[in-house]
Amino acid sequence: MKLPGDKLASAMEYMPGNGVYEENGKLFAGICGKLKEDNQKMIISIEPAVSTPVKINEGDTVFGRIQSLRDSMVSVEILKVKDEKRSIGNYTVGTLHIAKMSSEYVSDIKKLYQINDLIQATVVKSSPAIELTTKSDKDGVVFARCGVTHDVLKLVDGELWSEELRGRVTRKISSKYGKVQV
Repeated sequence: MKLPGDKLASAMEYMPGNGVYEENGKLFAGICGKLKEDNQKMIISIEPAVSTPVKINEGDTVFGRIQSLRDSMVSVEILKVKDEKRSIGNYTVGTLHIAKMSSEYVSDIKKLYQINDLIQATVVKSSPAIELTTKSDKDGVVFARCGVTHDVLKLVDGELWSEELRGRVTRKISSKYGKVQV
């Protein structure tokens, strides 16, 4: 177990990895954890002793809630990264541009998404701002309520149905609709 400030090696021997910093040609532990040496890449790092906040990377599948709609994009509060046990530690927002919503032409965002829809999306860019796409069949709305009556929309014959309105409601539906619990 290494503690912050413990000397690990010389900067001539290794490159600093996660949890390691360099000062005056020496490498020191920046966090508590177990020492990891990669002798092929010559990188020394510290594996944290406690779990760390989830980091969102390009290619990750995320779940989020539509926060706002604009003419050419929506803002999505990212709630969780798929296959991560921990939730996102802080308020994190990604953007979903109209060109990245569907593989087909989109003329009206409101036909695909509404405020408070829960969606599954793929991260296409994670820095400096998070950009999302829902072009894949697996991506799109995974849970929604009717914008008029607020009843839960049911999937019937590949379309969303509102019992109260007794009619179809349009959305960009994920192949996982109704099967995901965030």
